[in-house]
Amino acid sequence: KGFNDEEDLIAALKSAREKKARDCPPDIKLKESATDISFHPEENIIAVSNLLGELSIFSCSNEENKALKKLKLHKGGIRSIEYSVDGKHILTAGKDKTVKVVDVETWNLMMKEPLSHPSPLYSLAPLSNGCVSGDEDGTVKFWDFRTKKNTLTSKRFDEFVSSIYADEEKKVVIATSGEGTIQSWDMRMNKPDIQSEVYDSELNCLSVVREGTKVVVGSGEGIMYIFNQGEYGYHSDQYPGHPDSINSMIGVTDNVVITGCEDGTLRAVHLFPHRFVGQVGHHGGDMPVEKIDVNADGDVIASVGHDNRVKFWNIGYLEKMDYEKKRKPIVQKSQVAKKRKLAEAVARETEHQLPSSGRVNKKEFFQGFKD
Repeated sequence: KGFNDEEDLIAALKSAREKKARDCPPDIKLKESATDISFHPEENIIAVSNLLGELSIFSCSNEENKALKKLKLHKGGIRSIEYSVDGKHILTAGKDKTVKVVDVETWNLMMKEPLSHPSPLYSLAPLSNGCVSGDEDGTVKFWDFRTKKNTLTSKRFDEFVSSIYADEEKKVVIATSGEGTIQSWDMRMNKPDIQSEVYDSELNCLSVVREGTKVVVGSGEGIMYIFNQGEYGYHSDQYPGHPDSINSMIGVTDNVVITGCEDGTLRAVHLFPHRFVGQVGHHGGDMPVEKIDVNADGDVIASVGHDNRVKFWNIGYLEKMDYEKKRKPIVQKSQVAKKRKLAEAVARETEHQLPSSGRVNKKEFFQGFKD
């Protein structure tokens, strides 16, 4: 139905701008730039770290977020944080070359002496009774909190350990690196296992889908590489289509991952078959998205970038979508840099806006003008 007069048009414009009832928490505004976030595994609580070495804890609800605690833990910035598997501790990895473990009941450190690395820390993954940590010079360490000792030190990379994933049931740890490789460790044998060939750009992040049988890795070139379980030497599939670096990634269903990108956009990507579902959300000023996490219920994700905000997005709709109808990835052909950038900008403009993005799809907005 078309618009009959100017009043109809104004009403339609107002309707498009009306605030709907919130389905996720409001932004958390920060004084300092956030470096990482971690949701509690059971409660509506999120931990946030920053460049000053501080850890802040907030309770989250759709109405408001409340600051619960703030601690100064490290000299220099905190690079990575994770709640422990049982939610009783928070693990922090600092630029000061130490890993610290905080008890969330007493807010005291679990160990008097911090766990140390030869270089500033970069990434963490929790284990049931410990953790795995990686530093900026490629060293990975396995820790047992019961004995408070390092059980394995492994130097398999020449550059930073960008992300770590641990699956204790399958007894495997996988890490990505700035040198463009991934490496797995066999937890049964307590030793390194398979290392991939070197890729053309840094590998920044990873997630798992298909009940842990597929590992998805995000690269600095915007390509997603898929590895089969136990076959980490070379990828089985590759999916281009992101306009810039994929900085962070998290699996939210068994076939959908959310990517946080250099252009400030969060995207939902369906795998098998590969489809770009659409844009989940955006950070202000096209500032890069650095970290993403998903809450205990799996229906809200949080993200941080360089805009001093923790932003929240309700993604409950992803379970109900028809993915066969979504757009296949746009593959940019070999072009000169100026033309390629223009093609990428056009591609971004045509990306579908999902309900959480807060932006209106052009096709839907102008539908009212049709006869």
